[in-house]
Amino acid sequence: MPNSNAPVVLSDLSKSFGSTRAVSSVTWSPKPGRVTALVGLNGAGKSTLMRLVTGLMRPGQGAVRIATGSDRRPLSAMIEAPALHTALTVRRNLRVHALLTGATAAETAEAAELAQVTHVLDRRVGTLSQGYRQRTAMALALLRRPEVLLLDEPTNALDPQAIAVLRTMIREVADQGCAVVVSTHQLRELDGVADDLTLLHSGQVLYDGPFDAFVGPAGLRIRAADQAATTRLAALMRADGLAAEQAPDGIRTPPNGRGADATAQHVFATAARAGIELVELSHLTPTLEEAFHSVISGARS
Repeated sequence: MPNSNAPVVLSDLSKSFGSTRAVSSVTWSPKPGRVTALVGLNGAGKSTLMRLVTGLMRPGQGAVRIATGSDRRPLSAMIEAPALHTALTVRRNLRVHALLTGATAAETAEAAELAQVTHVLDRRVGTLSQGYRQRTAMALALLRRPEVLLLDEPTNALDPQAIAVLRTMIREVADQGCAVVVSTHQLRELDGVADDLTLLHSGQVLYDGPFDAFVGPAGLRIRAADQAATTRLAALMRADGLAAEQAPDGIRTPPNGRGADATAQHVFATAARAGIELVELSHLTPTLEEAFHSVISGARS
């Protein structure tokens, strides 16, 4: 269950469009100081969920509670096309949004620096690259240091360098205590940045927990010096009660209750006793995409 003291709490939230259930009984809350990757297939309900949180849509059922009382802005979002005045400079855009949000001059300067747009403040937004427009939009979203920051597909149309800058920016914002939620269908873009992962499928939360734990435990890949020795080692492992699947690249052991390190020690000892020379004994960790499709396939079945 979500922490009742969290900056945003969703309780039994649902939204339908005609006979289509876009969000179904979602109870969830992002955590302060952490980056949450909100992932799912196209049509899973990610954008609808963000619109419900921001108040752009009203739920058919349930409630969204946003904490207030802090000096910081309770909630900020960057959803789809940024609200930029392309005929105005970056500086003027910031001033307009500072008036709307009540941000001070110091807070405006802080947002510009964090978004790395201080050197283009006097450029008209219409003359900027897509990457710098996205940075400008981030600067607007960061005014008054929001408690919660929602970003919907923020890397769309960005080149690899701009994505790298955005990743760094997201991490810095979270390290200042903000609960950052990034909706994306590109899992790898947040690998190494996201702390948590929430997986939506058909409007329901299938997984909500640590990003690193989502892929599950590692198995092992083992190769002996030649094929005959590899086959012999696989037989010895099976005799010891270990799963040993022979594949073209050696022996594979799926995750088990012993853990990858304990299994590796057992395999090494077995090989040593049998006089079998090992040329590889490595962890075999599922990819994010494999874990993602495994969870989705399980839900479909």
